[in-house]
Amino acid sequence: MMQSLPTPATPAWLPWQEAVVLVVVLVILLAVRRLSTARLGDGIRARLLLGVPWGTLLTMAGVLAVYLFLQGAWWHPRDPLVTPFRTWSYFYPFGMLTGAFTHGSQGHITGNLMGTLVYGTVAEYVWGHYPRKRGVQTFTSLRTNPFARLLAVPVAMFVVGVFSAVFAIGPIVGFSGVVFAIAGFALVTRPTLFLGAFLGTRVLDLLYSALRYPVSTAAGQTRFVTPWWSNIAIQGHAIGILAGVVVALALLRSRDEHPDTLRVFFATLVFAVAQGLWAVYIPLGGGRFRLFRWAGTALVFLLALVVAAATVGSDRRFRPSFDRHPASLAVIVLLVVLGALSLAAVPTNVVDLQADQLPEDGIEVRDYVVTYDENVPNAYFESIWVPTQQAGTSVNASGVIVASAEREVWIAAVQPGRLAVNGEERVTVGGPTWRESVYANRTDWSVLGNASVYRVQLRREEGQSRTAYTSEPSTADVILDGRNVTVAARQHGFDVVVTRGNETVGQAPLPANMTRTRIGGLTFERNRSRLYAGTDGTRVKIAERRQQAARR
Repeated sequence: MMQSLPTPATPAWLPWQEAVVLVVVLVILLAVRRLSTARLGDGIRARLLLGVPWGTLLTMAGVLAVYLFLQGAWWHPRDPLVTPFRTWSYFYPFGMLTGAFTHGSQGHITGNLMGTLVYGTVAEYVWGHYPRKRGVQTFTSLRTNPFARLLAVPVAMFVVGVFSAVFAIGPIVGFSGVVFAIAGFALVTRPTLFLGAFLGTRVLDLLYSALRYPVSTAAGQTRFVTPWWSNIAIQGHAIGILAGVVVALALLRSRDEHPDTLRVFFATLVFAVAQGLWAVYIPLGGGRFRLFRWAGTALVFLLALVVAAATVGSDRRFRPSFDRHPASLAVIVLLVVLGALSLAAVPTNVVDLQADQLPEDGIEVRDYVVTYDENVPNAYFESIWVPTQQAGTSVNASGVIVASAEREVWIAAVQPGRLAVNGEERVTVGGPTWRESVYANRTDWSVLGNASVYRVQLRREEGQSRTAYTSEPSTADVILDGRNVTVAARQHGFDVVVTRGNETVGQAPLPANMTRTRIGGLTFERNRSRLYAGTDGTRVKIAERRQQAARR
């Protein structure tokens, strides 16, 4: 599909533009600080050691270190290693421990770190590094030690990260489950401050974009684009925000604090809508998804109501009872939903792939197998235990397939449409101490009036290409001197087949560039990317080699 996309363009003679942005922003912030009569710094230092959210910053540093060094983004900025760090199965505990702290791209980790910084600062401010009860001195116990309290923040985030990974549906990757938990904690404990922080993330996003792409040139580009909501782990985000809300309610009751219910409702609704928690969908296979927008819209309003109701009468003990008090009923609902969503992940996480479920023909890279195929059963989904699943039902997948029985991996890492548009794609596999890339290349001929013909080749780094897949032959929608022309993909190239009726009268390899040959009584001429067929003075373009989009 055609999409107008900004193309980063930062000429070498314009490095001063980033500096201009930083100077202008800093000067204006200082000016606003001088104009303001509020003494925000004193309030922050009263709750945080030196006024700094050290626990949040330590967490961010840890997540960034994992991305840069464990995933190898320091050496390969555009190609971090992702596949072995996903939460494939309980039988692959390494992925369960690393999935929440690894990321798929620079944009992915940048968004999560921004969210962690903004929402984590609010959450850490609520938690505080100093004891809040009157008469209680610092350093009198572990609970009153500021250093222990700030270290509790990264510990809590690590625990939530493991929780979100262990109970997420499917092979997830990313810190967003923790970010949503922090947001859930913040919007319940300080809804107004949270909304300000939420808007602050938009400002940070603009500032980041201005620094990274100070000048952009917009141009039309052909790109393979999947629905944005199909890349969101809705269930993982949901259990994250619910876990954060539950922890926040426990803290409020222990401190006998009373947030404004209407503000909590509004903060929850705004966040849930803006972050796409309404995008309830199911995969249909073949790169298709079905979105239930009506159900998602109703659910986000219901979520906001239940969270707000749970804050009513927050001076009650955090032991839900079955009386008619709305807070108790709301807490029960939150706990039941959190438990149900968490348990729903168990069947998807007990996948146990066997060696005979791996592709038979592919490139082997240690315990991985990489191949290309279309409309084949997805072994990962077939291994998910579903009580109502009927025998013989399956979800088919197409594209560059990566599989490993040792790691419980089976995924269509590159969709056919994406490979068709770009022509070549790279798939990187590996482990904590090694990595290797496999390249997939698609050669495509568009046949007059009919489907394209293509073949897909795979090669390892420094290796020879081998054909992994050939499409069905395609016959041009034209008849020349009573003859039909068919283009067919072969292991070593493309053939031209000439038929009359049901009889093949000639077959030969597609002519080389700027050459002509005679096949089955017709003359074929190749002029760069075009293939012509002629007879008795008639010349028709039979096929044209598709030009893929340039890789950036």
